Amino acid sequence: MALAIKPGDEVIVPAFTYAASAEVIAILGAVAVWCDVNQSTFTIDPDSVKSVLSDKTAAIIAVHLYGQCADIEALENCAPGIPIVEDTAQAFGAAFTAGKYVGRHAGTVGAFGTFSFFPTKNLGGLGDGGAIASTNASLLAKAKSIASHGQSKKYHHDQLGVNSRLDPIHAAALIVKLNYLPQALIAKVGIAGQYFSAFASLNKGVKLPLTASFSNHTYHQFTLRVPSEKRDDFASFMNESGITTMIYYPIPLHKQNAYAHFEPRTSLSVSESLSNCVISIPVHEALEPHEVRAIRAAVTTYFS
Repeated sequence: MALAIKPGDEVIVPAFTYAASAEVIAILGAVAVWCDVNQSTFTIDPDSVKSVLSDKTAAIIAVHLYGQCADIEALENCAPGIPIVEDTAQAFGAAFTAGKYVGRHAGTVGAFGTFSFFPTKNLGGLGDGGAIASTNASLLAKAKSIASHGQSKKYHHDQLGVNSRLDPIHAAALIVKLNYLPQALIAKVGIAGQYFSAFASLNKGVKLPLTASFSNHTYHQFTLRVPSEKRDDFASFMNESGITTMIYYPIPLHKQNAYAHFEPRTSLSVSESLSNCVISIPVHEALEPHEVRAIRAAVTTYFS
């Protein structure tokens, strides 16, 4: 709404992400234009974006999936002047380690950065909640007004708005938890490191997550790629071992009923392939050492 996206405008979004990334496009009557993702990093593929650009492209939603940064610089190079909205729901605390934005954090370099404080996220609150960020003062002021019923001041409604304000109790909890975020991220990276060491010799088609050359990884999720014909059996084995696994995401968005009217314009073969083979294992910072050992042992036992 702050970017004035209107019916008929096109917004490019990965097909391999959570529905919220595309939901906002459809709600405004705009057209979701699907692009594919990188096979190894799972983030938006700039070459795929370039293939679906048109004179109606009004924005790009770049999803920092699973905990690392998408290639914002490459997106800017292939689509100069097009606003980029960073969906940072899964990558709070991730940072660019090379290139134009080295030292900057995910969610701070696009026209807008959006953040989720859902309890399972890197910085989780007491319930649903989120935030927006922008270095463009006028865009940020407009967004803040929209989020508070379009008010410029109390009872002065200058534009169409919504009620999208963070509850103060949630905010208070988040302020406290924010102090512990650095050590939580260090713990997650440490757990991921144990997984890499334990699983390095696994064969039978198991592939470990790859960190992009321009980003660090916060491991919101530790996502394996396993043979599609083994995934359900592996999930059952882990469940029987008392270990929860999750699939993010089993159905790409272009195959969801709610978005079926947005016809793909380019190959989405990577998104379709990943939806059949990805599976995430626990990497929460509160895992006890014996729990991490049990997870390592279960995965190794199954695939060895």
